[in-house]
Order: sequence, then C-alpha cells, then structure tokens
Amino acid sequence: MATLAAPLLSKADHQPEEPNRIEVLKQLERIIGSPHFRNSKRYPNLLKFAVEHTLAGRTDLLKERTLGIEVFGRLNDYDTSADPVVRVTAGEIRKRIAQYYQAAGHRHELRIELPIGSYVPQFLLPESPTEVLPADVEDAPAEISDRVLDPSSGVPSDEPTLDASDSLPAHLTQKPSLSLHAAMAILILGILIAGAGFIFRQQPDYPGEKGIDYFWKPILAADGPALIVIGVHSLDSSGNDLSPALHVAYGSEDKQNMLSSMIRSEMVPVSDIVSYSHLTRLLTRRDHSFETQGASETTFEQLQRGPVVLIGGFDNVWTLRLTSTLRYRFENPRALLGVIVDSKHPDQRWSFDNGQSAVSDSRDYAIVASLFDPRIQQQVLIVAGIGKSGTAAAAEFLTNDKYLATWLAQAKVTMGKNVEIVLSTEILEGQQGPPQVIASQIW
Repeated sequence: MATLAAPLLSKADHQPEEPNRIEVLKQLERIIGSPHFRNSKRYPNLLKFAVEHTLAGRTDLLKERTLGIEVFGRLNDYDTSADPVVRVTAGEIRKRIAQYYQAAGHRHELRIELPIGSYVPQFLLPESPTEVLPADVEDAPAEISDRVLDPSSGVPSDEPTLDASDSLPAHLTQKPSLSLHAAMAILILGILIAGAGFIFRQQPDYPGEKGIDYFWKPILAADGPALIVIGVHSLDSSGNDLSPALHVAYGSEDKQNMLSSMIRSEMVPVSDIVSYSHLTRLLTRRDHSFETQGASETTFEQLQRGPVVLIGGFDNVWTLRLTSTLRYRFENPRALLGVIVDSKHPDQRWSFDNGQSAVSDSRDYAIVASLFDPRIQQQVLIVAGIGKSGTAAAAEFLTNDKYLATWLAQAKVTMGKNVEIVLSTEILEGQQGPPQVIASQIW
C-alpha cells in the first residue's frame, strides 16, 4: 500500500521548505569542529564518511567491514571480530555526539545521531518553540518519531529553495503521523510496569545467569564477607611510580608526613575504582557483603579469613604473588613494560607498555582467574590487567553474563573447576574496547 508524506503545518498553515543536504553538512562541520571531535582524526573521519554516503543514498556501504577498509585502511579480509575498530569508534562517536548536544547553545540545532546497532546516521529536526500541528493524511507511517527524518533527510530551511542537485531524495523526506505518540506512551508504560515488577520480585537463584554463577558462586556461597583487595600505587620523592615490592622499603626508609603519605603511598587509579564499582554492584545485587582494603596494607592472615577478590596487576602485590604459580603470570622485564607469560610455552608472551602515550592506539592484556588457592585455603577471583584498560576489560568480562556464558559454552567447563583466562582489549585513542579471550587454562 502506498504511503503519503505527512507534511507539518504551523498554525498559520505555512508549510516549510523541503529539507536540504546543505544544512546537514553545515551541522556536520559544526560537530566535527567542536572540542569533542577536533583533536581526533578517527572519529570525524568515520562520522563524515557515514553522513556523506547517507546523503548520497549509498547506505549500502555503511557496513562494518566496508567501513574498516575504506575509513581505517584495513585489508579486505580482516577479521572484524578480532579487530573491532569500527564498533569501538562508533560507540565513542555516539558518546561524543551526546556530549556535544548537552553543551549550552546546541539544543535547537539540527541533530545528527548514530543509532545503536547501525552505522547509518539519522537527522532529526531541531526542537522549535513554535507549536507544530500535523495535517490530515492517509496511511502515514507510524514507526518513527515525528522529529526523525529517514537517513538522507535534513531540516526545514528559510533559505531560497535549492535546485534538484542539492535537495535530498524524495523518498527520504516523508514525515510520520502522530499516532506514534499513543503507541510510544503505551510502550513506555509497559516498560515501566515490567521494570517495577523486575525490581520488586525476588530472584534469589538468578537462573538466567549461568556464566555469573560459575565464576561467582564460590564467592557468593561463602558465609562471611568477600575481601576486595585493590591495587595501590606508591611514588618516590620525585613522583616516579614504585613497584609493589619496593613499597614497604620505601615507606620505612623515607619519613613522610600524613599528607605526603596519602598522596604518594595510597594512589588508586580512577579506572580501578570504576572496575571496583562494577564488581561491588554485582555483589550488592546478589546481597553479599564485602570489605575493601588496599593491597599494601593487606596481610596474609587477612586473606585466610574468607573469599578474596583481587583488583589490579602490577600495582597489587597479592595478585603478583598468587599468580606466580599459575600457568599465566605477570613479569616486569623493565620499567613500565608489563608482560603476561605462558609458563608452559615461554615464547608466548603478551606485553603492554605503560610508558606510551595515553591516547595512543594499542592492545592491553589481562588475567581473569577463578580458583581455590591452597596457600590461603580460600576461593580467589583475580581481575588484573597489565595496564588500566586491561583491568577494566577484565572487570567488564567478569560482570557480563553474556561474555562468561559464551566462553563457558565454548570451553565446555564443568562446575567446580579452576579457571585462568588471558584477555585482550584493543585501545583506540585511549579508549578501551570489548574484552576477548585469547588463552585459557582449566584444571
């Protein structure tokens, strides 16, 4: 059945001119010229490519593999699952676009958005203080918002009408009817009711979280609280980072006042705090108590009291000690260079240089382990990266049931086994990508 465009009429029955691509391109330049984009090449390039090809009607090119090849210079046969450059960049673009429109002065501008799950941008009419009324129309589409234009549309303009070469394709300028408002209201109400039911009904067994249960059940089943031991950094008098092994000696040899002790001996990276919040949120949701201590002040006797969660790699002395007998372990061949070594195959090594630029493109690595440690006679969870992105990826992996369940299904692990996993995460201009399993040991 043919559908008719639904023109928007003001109270004065004034019909706006046809949307045009020039306004879209002007808005694109405003966005990529903003502080959120102008210091990067990667984000503007992908957004510009997507917008220009959408305006040209070439949305068939806006696929992950094609974007990787055309925008980022990847080879034609590159593995998109191992190299998520397009997905990671698109996610960062969505975040930066949101930040742009949240800034003062941008509310009434034409909106360019990149929907989740798609690389085809949408162009949304700016909010207007003037009330707009819909004209009567038959069979007007009701699937999309009355502020959303299909991928190659633009905005009404007060400028003279452009010629055909500047206007958008006719089939992309249809407007929806307002019947959507009723449908959206019902949908939102349904979501709220369902959400309320989810919040208030008890789910003690969480039957849908098999991955979470496998890794966390030994911790959650313990009678006492879990002890979360988070890595800390110590700095010498010149501001240089000290290894955990030097921390005790430094504290005893250098007389410090209270302020210098706090600043130089109790530093916790913000990224580790974010990882900590992910882990504690899961414990809270499962109604399990926990205590938190810095690695430098935690004793061997305290580790023997109950289950332990270790956060951080080279900044956590207990992570280094408890992984020293595992197949995959940390080594520090030189300052700022961290390595995960496969003790069965010493030539297999994964390294990350913490001395590189904070906004460089690289790959970080992490160890995730769930095991019963015979020395402390307690269950231990290890969440430890070589760098901060590695630790963040490890925390994301351990709190995401989809990641855990997928790996369990592939590895065919039975309950009660000890597990050690090596993860990798791609870093694009300092931003962490999704975690990926690259090695594992089960015993």
